[in-house]
Amino acid sequence: MGKPVGHVSAGDRLRAIRTGKTASSYSDVVNPAPGQRILLDHAIMTGVIFEYINQSSDNTIMLVDGYPRFTEAVDGFIEATQVNNHALLGCVNLKISKRVSLDRVLGRGTRTGEVDVSSSLAEKRYQEHLDFTLRAIGVLGRVTEVININAEPPMEVVWGSFCRAVLTLANK
Repeated sequence: MGKPVGHVSAGDRLRAIRTGKTASSYSDVVNPAPGQRILLDHAIMTGVIFEYINQSSDNTIMLVDGYPRFTEAVDGFIEATQVNNHALLGCVNLKISKRVSLDRVLGRGTRTGEVDVSSSLAEKRYQEHLDFTLRAIGVLGRVTEVININAEPPMEVVWGSFCRAVLTLANK
């Protein structure tokens, strides 16, 4: 039997801290004024992610969703992985067109604690992915395996591809 797999979404983690649903030593620094969106310092965001990871079993494979998004955050993320005695198994990148991405994001509804996602915000996030996150993935690719998945097919097909990619990374 394989190791258990956990998941930490950077966005969900921040929303849980900001709404008070989750206690965190970062609560004071991640809460902007009501209705504002702020871009957190990379060291703070890395701390938020690893605070959660370090609460998990040492025997758990942890999927980190949505982080690091910027090249400037990659070195700190890798360093935190090493300092905390975690192994970086790889990166899974979902390749998706703007049209399909917007259809899915705008169709999902608003999650608790999340600012309503407008078309312009979804387009901005997609452009940030192209401008920044793909570069961060390229930097990660210098130190770990990156598995690219075509995310255009129906969600069930993408989910199957994603599960196979995680199994590939977990079994190397």
